[in-house]
Amino acid sequence: MKNSGNTMLGIMVLIVIVIVTVTTLTLGCFESGNNTMNDTVNDSGDEGFLYGTASVEEIDIRILESFPVQVHVAARGNLPDGCTQINENATTVQRQGNTFDVYLETIRPRDAVCTEALVPFEHTIPLDVYGLEKGTYTVNVNGVEETFELTTDNILAN
Repeated sequence: MKNSGNTMLGIMVLIVIVIVTVTTLTLGCFESGNNTMNDTVNDSGDEGFLYGTASVEEIDIRILESFPVQVHVAARGNLPDGCTQINENATTVQRQGNTFDVYLETIRPRDAVCTEALVPFEHTIPLDVYGLEKGTYTVNVNGVEETFELTTDNILAN
């Protein structure tokens, strides 16, 4: 009988461990807003979404063979889960001098239950380079920088 009591105690301890483990994993999977980005609340009153900054790992500047020259920048990185997407309507490009600053924003439904796996992305952004003088230009996409060079002024001669 003594072994039966130890066996029963062991089974009860094992059941408690399993219940605690399952509960912990379940809460971790369904926690709302468990996003690794810098989430912010939209001030426009649309509180159904979370907005953040896309995690860009590398950029590739593509100079198209045309005249006037066209330049596109391809940004690659990973989104933190299966629900987060690049917010196409919020991509901004600003040029100050010889530097293009590009900001890629993400959007995610606030209360969505999502896969917790990184999702690779590539997003291409055209740069307005018409009328620029020849020279070296810097492109910064969410903190990742590369340069390109225009070998001639990028304007059609009249």
